[in-house]
Amino acid sequence: MRGSLSTSALAALIAECEDKETVMAVLAGFVADTGAKCAFLYNFNAGVQAAAERWTPLFSTFPAEVSTYYSVMRCVTKDPYMRAALNSATPVRFLEVENDFEPCKVIAGLYALLRANDLVDGLAMYVSDRAGRLSYLCLAYEETLEDISEFERRRIRACAEMFMHCAGDILEQDVARELSPKEREVIACLARGESNKEIARRLDLSLSTVNTLVNRSFGKLGVKNRTEAAVAACRTGLSLVA
Repeated sequence: MRGSLSTSALAALIAECEDKETVMAVLAGFVADTGAKCAFLYNFNAGVQAAAERWTPLFSTFPAEVSTYYSVMRCVTKDPYMRAALNSATPVRFLEVENDFEPCKVIAGLYALLRANDLVDGLAMYVSDRAGRLSYLCLAYEETLEDISEFERRRIRACAEMFMHCAGDILEQDVARELSPKEREVIACLARGESNKEIARRLDLSLSTVNTLVNRSFGKLGVKNRTEAAVAACRTGLSLVA
Protein backbone atom coordinates (compact mmCIF):
# COMPACT_ATOMS: atom_id res chain seq x y z
CA MET A 1 0.00 0.00 0.00
CA ARG A 2 1.19 3.52 -0.67
CA GLY A 3 0.39 4.55 2.90
CA SER A 4 1.54 3.01 6.15
CA LEU A 5 -1.82 2.08 7.65
CA SER A 6 -1.57 -1.00 9.88
CA THR A 7 -4.25 -3.34 11.18
CA SER A 8 -3.95 -1.84 14.66
CA ALA A 9 -4.20 1.73 13.30
CA LEU A 10 -7.25 0.77 11.25
CA ALA A 11 -8.88 -0.84 14.30
CA ALA A 12 -8.22 2.33 16.31
CA LEU A 13 -9.90 4.48 13.65
CA ILE A 14 -12.96 2.23 13.51
CA ALA A 15 -13.22 2.20 17.31
CA GLU A 16 -14.00 5.91 17.14
CA CYS A 17 -16.84 5.40 14.63
CA GLU A 18 -20.40 5.61 15.90
CA ASP A 19 -22.43 5.15 12.72
CA LYS A 20 -22.35 3.88 9.16
CA GLU A 21 -21.35 7.25 7.72
CA THR A 22 -18.15 7.45 9.74
CA VAL A 23 -17.34 3.80 9.04
CA MET A 24 -17.71 4.47 5.31
CA ALA A 25 -15.27 7.37 5.63
CA VAL A 26 -12.70 5.08 7.23
CA LEU A 27 -13.24 2.49 4.49
CA ALA A 28 -12.78 5.15 1.80
CA GLY A 29 -9.53 6.16 3.49
CA PHE A 30 -8.36 2.54 3.57
CA VAL A 31 -9.12 2.13 -0.16
CA ALA A 32 -7.19 5.31 -0.92
CA ASP A 33 -4.27 4.04 1.15
CA THR A 34 -4.07 0.91 -1.02
CA GLY A 35 -3.63 3.14 -4.06
CA ALA A 36 -6.80 1.82 -5.70
CA LYS A 37 -8.87 4.08 -7.94
CA CYS A 38 -12.12 2.43 -6.90
CA ALA A 39 -13.47 -0.51 -4.93
CA PHE A 40 -16.53 -2.37 -3.76
CA LEU A 41 -17.26 -4.46 -0.69
CA TYR A 42 -20.04 -7.03 -0.70
CA ASN A 43 -21.48 -9.24 2.04
CA PHE A 44 -21.67 -12.69 0.47
CA ASN A 45 -23.60 -14.54 3.16
CA ALA A 46 -26.65 -15.17 0.95
CA GLY A 47 -24.77 -16.84 -1.90
CA VAL A 48 -24.29 -16.25 -5.62
CA GLN A 49 -27.90 -16.50 -6.83
CA ALA A 50 -29.15 -14.12 -4.15
CA ALA A 51 -26.37 -11.70 -5.07
CA ALA A 52 -27.40 -11.83 -8.73
CA GLU A 53 -31.02 -11.01 -7.84
CA ARG A 54 -30.09 -8.15 -5.54
CA TRP A 55 -26.64 -6.80 -6.20
CA THR A 56 -26.27 -4.22 -3.44
CA PRO A 57 -22.67 -3.76 -2.26
CA LEU A 58 -22.05 -2.44 1.24
CA PHE A 59 -19.65 0.04 -0.35
CA SER A 60 -18.84 0.94 -3.95
CA THR A 61 -16.91 3.69 -5.74
CA PHE A 62 -16.93 2.05 -9.17
CA PRO A 63 -18.22 4.16 -12.10
CA ALA A 64 -22.00 3.99 -12.44
CA GLU A 65 -21.84 2.36 -15.88
CA VAL A 66 -19.65 -0.44 -14.54
CA SER A 67 -21.92 -1.02 -11.53
CA THR A 68 -25.05 -0.99 -13.71
CA TYR A 69 -23.57 -3.45 -16.21
CA TYR A 70 -22.42 -5.74 -13.41
CA SER A 71 -25.91 -5.79 -11.89
CA VAL A 72 -28.02 -5.98 -15.07
CA MET A 73 -25.85 -8.65 -16.72
CA ARG A 74 -25.74 -10.68 -13.49
CA CYS A 75 -21.95 -10.75 -13.71
CA VAL A 76 -21.68 -12.09 -10.18
CA THR A 77 -22.73 -15.54 -11.43
CA LYS A 78 -19.79 -15.61 -13.88
CA ASP A 79 -17.20 -13.37 -12.25
CA PRO A 80 -13.82 -15.13 -12.60
CA TYR A 81 -12.20 -12.84 -10.03
CA MET A 82 -14.66 -13.98 -7.37
CA ARG A 83 -14.13 -17.64 -8.15
CA ALA A 84 -10.36 -17.35 -8.16
CA ALA A 85 -10.38 -15.38 -4.90
CA LEU A 86 -12.51 -18.01 -3.19
CA ASN A 87 -9.75 -20.56 -3.77
CA SER A 88 -6.88 -18.33 -2.69
CA ALA A 89 -5.57 -17.43 0.75
CA THR A 90 -4.19 -14.17 -0.64
CA PRO A 91 -5.70 -11.51 -2.93
CA VAL A 92 -5.63 -12.48 -6.61
CA ARG A 93 -4.63 -10.08 -9.39
CA PHE A 94 -7.11 -9.34 -12.18
CA LEU A 95 -4.53 -9.83 -14.94
CA GLU A 96 -3.38 -13.16 -13.50
CA VAL A 97 -6.94 -14.43 -13.60
CA GLU A 98 -7.67 -13.07 -17.08
CA ASN A 99 -4.66 -14.85 -18.56
CA ASP A 100 -5.90 -18.25 -17.40
CA PHE A 101 -9.10 -18.64 -19.44
CA GLU A 102 -11.23 -17.44 -22.36
CA PRO A 103 -14.00 -15.16 -21.03
CA CYS A 104 -17.65 -15.55 -22.02
CA LYS A 105 -19.39 -12.69 -23.85
CA VAL A 106 -20.72 -11.11 -20.64
CA ILE A 107 -17.36 -11.09 -18.90
CA ALA A 108 -15.59 -9.92 -22.05
CA GLY A 109 -17.98 -6.97 -21.99
CA LEU A 110 -17.07 -6.31 -18.37
CA TYR A 111 -13.36 -6.36 -19.20
CA ALA A 112 -13.93 -3.86 -22.02
CA LEU A 113 -15.90 -1.58 -19.73
CA LEU A 114 -13.19 -1.66 -17.08
CA ARG A 115 -10.57 -0.75 -19.68
CA ALA A 116 -12.76 2.08 -20.98
CA ASN A 117 -12.69 3.52 -17.46
CA ASP A 118 -8.88 3.17 -17.27
CA LEU A 119 -9.04 0.24 -14.84
CA VAL A 120 -6.31 -2.11 -16.01
CA ASP A 121 -5.62 -4.32 -12.99
CA GLY A 122 -6.94 -5.09 -9.54
CA LEU A 123 -7.07 -7.29 -6.48
CA ALA A 124 -9.92 -9.55 -5.43
CA MET A 125 -10.22 -11.23 -2.03
CA TYR A 126 -12.64 -12.82 0.40
CA VAL A 127 -12.46 -12.12 4.11
CA SER A 128 -14.22 -14.01 6.87
CA ASP A 129 -13.92 -12.17 10.15
CA ARG A 130 -16.22 -14.55 12.01
CA ALA A 131 -18.21 -17.73 11.49
CA GLY A 132 -21.15 -17.22 9.13
CA ARG A 133 -19.99 -13.93 7.62
CA LEU A 134 -18.15 -13.84 4.31
CA SER A 135 -17.30 -10.59 2.52
CA TYR A 136 -15.80 -9.94 -0.89
CA LEU A 137 -13.53 -6.95 -1.53
CA CYS A 138 -12.52 -5.82 -5.01
CA LEU A 139 -9.89 -3.11 -5.56
CA ALA A 140 -9.32 -1.71 -9.07
CA TYR A 141 -6.22 0.17 -10.24
CA GLU A 142 -5.19 2.41 -13.12
CA GLU A 143 -1.81 0.67 -13.39
CA THR A 144 -0.62 -2.93 -13.50
CA LEU A 145 0.39 -4.54 -10.22
CA GLU A 146 3.32 -6.57 -11.48
CA ASP A 147 5.56 -5.34 -8.68
CA ILE A 148 3.15 -6.01 -5.80
CA SER A 149 4.72 -8.38 -3.29
CA GLU A 150 3.16 -11.35 -1.55
CA PHE A 151 3.67 -9.54 1.75
CA GLU A 152 1.77 -6.51 0.47
CA ARG A 153 -1.13 -8.68 -0.68
CA ARG A 154 -1.34 -10.34 2.70
CA ARG A 155 -1.18 -6.98 4.49
CA ILE A 156 -4.08 -5.61 2.46
CA ARG A 157 -6.15 -8.71 3.22
CA ALA A 158 -5.25 -8.54 6.93
CA CYS A 159 -6.42 -4.92 7.03
CA ALA A 160 -9.65 -5.87 5.25
CA GLU A 161 -10.30 -8.61 7.79
CA MET A 162 -9.61 -6.23 10.65
CA PHE A 163 -11.97 -3.69 9.12
CA MET A 164 -14.83 -6.18 8.83
CA HIS A 165 -14.15 -7.58 12.30
CA CYS A 166 -14.52 -4.11 13.81
CA ALA A 167 -17.08 -2.52 11.48
CA GLY A 168 -19.04 -5.37 9.91
CA ASP A 169 -21.98 -5.12 12.30
CA ILE A 170 -22.40 -1.40 11.66
CA LEU A 171 -22.26 -1.84 7.88
CA GLU A 172 -24.86 -4.61 7.95
CA GLN A 173 -27.45 -2.77 10.04
CA ASP A 174 -29.27 -1.25 7.06
CA VAL A 175 -28.82 -4.29 4.83
CA ALA A 176 -30.51 -6.52 7.40
CA ARG A 177 -33.67 -4.44 7.10
CA GLU A 178 -33.86 -4.49 3.31
CA LEU A 179 -36.61 -6.56 1.76
CA SER A 180 -35.70 -9.14 -0.85
CA PRO A 181 -37.44 -8.99 -4.24
CA LYS A 182 -39.82 -11.79 -3.21
CA GLU A 183 -40.56 -10.13 0.14
CA ARG A 184 -41.36 -6.94 -1.73
CA GLU A 185 -43.88 -8.79 -3.92
CA VAL A 186 -45.52 -10.35 -0.88
CA ILE A 187 -45.80 -7.07 1.02
CA ALA A 188 -47.16 -5.31 -2.07
CA CYS A 189 -49.91 -7.93 -2.32
CA LEU A 190 -50.55 -7.69 1.41
CA ALA A 191 -50.88 -3.89 1.13
CA ARG A 192 -53.65 -4.46 -1.43
CA GLY A 193 -55.55 -6.49 1.15
CA GLU A 194 -54.85 -9.97 -0.20
CA SER A 195 -54.81 -12.93 2.17
CA ASN A 196 -51.84 -15.27 2.43
CA LYS A 197 -53.70 -17.87 0.38
CA GLU A 198 -54.42 -15.33 -2.34
CA ILE A 199 -50.80 -14.24 -2.34
CA ALA A 200 -49.67 -17.86 -2.64
CA ARG A 201 -51.88 -18.36 -5.70
CA ARG A 202 -50.84 -15.09 -7.32
CA LEU A 203 -47.10 -15.70 -6.87
CA ASP A 204 -47.26 -19.48 -7.37
CA LEU A 205 -45.78 -20.18 -3.96
CA SER A 206 -46.69 -22.61 -1.21
CA LEU A 207 -48.69 -21.21 1.68
CA SER A 208 -45.91 -22.05 4.12
CA THR A 209 -43.43 -20.08 2.01
CA VAL A 210 -45.74 -17.07 1.97
CA ASN A 211 -46.19 -17.31 5.75
CA THR A 212 -42.40 -17.30 6.16
CA LEU A 213 -41.96 -14.34 3.82
CA VAL A 214 -44.69 -12.36 5.58
CA ASN A 215 -43.23 -12.98 9.05
CA ARG A 216 -39.70 -12.17 7.89
CA SER A 217 -40.90 -8.96 6.23
CA PHE A 218 -42.71 -7.92 9.40
CA GLY A 219 -39.43 -8.18 11.27
CA LYS A 220 -37.55 -6.12 8.71
CA LEU A 221 -40.25 -3.43 8.58
CA GLY A 222 -40.55 -3.36 12.37
CA VAL A 223 -44.30 -4.03 12.35
CA LYS A 224 -46.51 -6.47 14.26
CA ASN A 225 -49.48 -7.10 11.98
CA ARG A 226 -50.82 -6.80 8.44
CA THR A 227 -52.34 -3.38 9.00
CA GLU A 228 -49.07 -1.90 10.23
CA ALA A 229 -47.22 -3.55 7.34
CA ALA A 230 -49.66 -2.06 4.82
CA VAL A 231 -49.26 1.38 6.39
CA ALA A 232 -45.45 1.07 6.34
CA ALA A 233 -45.54 -0.02 2.69
CA CYS A 234 -47.79 2.86 1.66
CA ARG A 235 -45.82 5.43 3.67
CA THR A 236 -42.42 4.46 2.30
CA GLY A 237 -43.44 3.28 -1.15
CA LEU A 238 -41.36 0.21 -0.30
CA SER A 239 -38.29 2.44 -0.43
CA LEU A 240 -36.57 0.07 1.96
CA VAL A 241 -36.28 -2.46 -0.83
CA ALA A 242 -32.95 -2.64 -2.61
